[in-house]
Amino acid sequence: MLPLLLLLGLAFANPRVAVTDLQNRTGDTAMDGAGAGLSGILLAKLVRVDNLEVVERAQLEAVLGELKLAASGAIDPISAAKAGKLLGATHMVMGDLVSVKLPTIAVNLRVVEVDTGKVVAAIDVVGQVGEHGEEFFVLVDDAAFRLVDALKVQLAARDRIELGQVDVAQLTTVSAYGRALEALDRGDKAAAEAQLGKALSVEPGFKLAEDTLTKLAAEVASARTGYASAAMTSAHADWEQLEKDVAGTLPASPNVADLARAAIRARMRLVRGDLEGYLKLEEARIAATTAAHTKEAGAFVSALYATSTSAFVKRSTLYNLTVWPWETRLQMADVLLMLGRKDAAAALVIGNYQNPGPTLSPSTRPRSPTDWADRHGLFDLAVVGRKQSLTQAQLRGDADDTERALKELDEAIGEAREAHEARATWDAFQARLSATKADKKLLDEELRAMRVTEDDRSLVLVGYQAFQRRAKSGFYDLVRTDSDFEDLADRWRQRADHLWDDNWFADQRLAHLLDYQAIVPARDTEAQARRKKALDDFASGAYGK
Repeated sequence: MLPLLLLLGLAFANPRVAVTDLQNRTGDTAMDGAGAGLSGILLAKLVRVDNLEVVERAQLEAVLGELKLAASGAIDPISAAKAGKLLGATHMVMGDLVSVKLPTIAVNLRVVEVDTGKVVAAIDVVGQVGEHGEEFFVLVDDAAFRLVDALKVQLAARDRIELGQVDVAQLTTVSAYGRALEALDRGDKAAAEAQLGKALSVEPGFKLAEDTLTKLAAEVASARTGYASAAMTSAHADWEQLEKDVAGTLPASPNVADLARAAIRARMRLVRGDLEGYLKLEEARIAATTAAHTKEAGAFVSALYATSTSAFVKRSTLYNLTVWPWETRLQMADVLLMLGRKDAAAALVIGNYQNPGPTLSPSTRPRSPTDWADRHGLFDLAVVGRKQSLTQAQLRGDADDTERALKELDEAIGEAREAHEARATWDAFQARLSATKADKKLLDEELRAMRVTEDDRSLVLVGYQAFQRRAKSGFYDLVRTDSDFEDLADRWRQRADHLWDDNWFADQRLAHLLDYQAIVPARDTEAQARRKKALDDFASGAYGK
């Protein structure tokens, strides 16, 4: 009884079918991608049928490659059956694109029974597809229904609806999609992206191409991120060890070693890109640090470097790690500027200059707020500082200093005026964003407007993050392949990189590089190679290796 039940089970088992690429027998090389495209679309339709199992294209290509059949295309019923047995398939579908003389297309399909190696069905499909191949979907649907009938699969009502869904209308779209599939078989993801983009530009509603492109983009992004991150694994391990070494909170009565560890913990927040966390820790630490400086400034410095060296030997040269309270305040002001809080940053710098706290010598006193304002593009503050310098020179009665201060004031006023004009352009651009979509004119406008960020540090990070949000929301989709968009994205990346301009901040610059490569399409295989090299260069130099 059991053998009979097994036989019955086999008799009623669902067919498992693999679809090879149709061969182009038309003599027209322009149709080389159409065979693969038609096979891919048929496969996508068959997947929707409940009583049918389908072999994935990647599995089929792997087996054909192993049998050395993929490159030659020389697949006959015997070799098809051999491949089918390796795939666990019951049937193999093969065929040819016979002729393309628009408005008529002829396709021949053959269904091979894997167990016997015999052709059990020959399907000739001839379709009227329009003068330009714009009704190609009619032929695809006809081929799909006749193929299911040849496999003796009973279609439920839902299956018939699913099988008849229009995936693609035009022959040119099918060819581009087929070339994309062939590129994926070769591992050429850049070429596949380009062909899928071409297919969607002709036929935006081609969901199969859209889904393939979405999946491919995710794979490419994952590979890029994984590759670049792998180069930084050891550095991350160092940071994790450092976090363990300096863990804890600041005691109520901290000693110099406690303050040294707190300084490193704060710096780590900054390195990780947690700007608000950094400010919070530093604000809590600065009063206690000032007191420690007053009592034993030299001991504090020694403890700071001893702690950092023992905790993080590979990065023991901490030349830019905060030591003096007034240096901490200047760094905090820089962070406030990165967050766009210009007024708070300016107030902190002015207060720092007026009350710098204990210093070891006059040479360690912080420079005038005017110097800091000049460096970061706070031109209004620079004008105030120049006016004060002029007043002091006049009170001293120093003619040379007065003349010099007057000249510097005129220059500062001119720079401030230019900055206000640039900011007006920036504000006008921002006001337009909610009422439009990006076009060539808007790209030019943004390129002009962003010049203000060359000098005004307070606009860089907020501006860059806003650009990233726009890009990821589809704002630039109509101009994403324009060279001006590539230029715009690269300028924003460079601006953002300048905020993180030493090896401490490699993670941030890596994120900028990956974001840029994700939102700007690679134009060709050469561009893709340049991107790979950019990651190679980054990885080899990220931490001074």
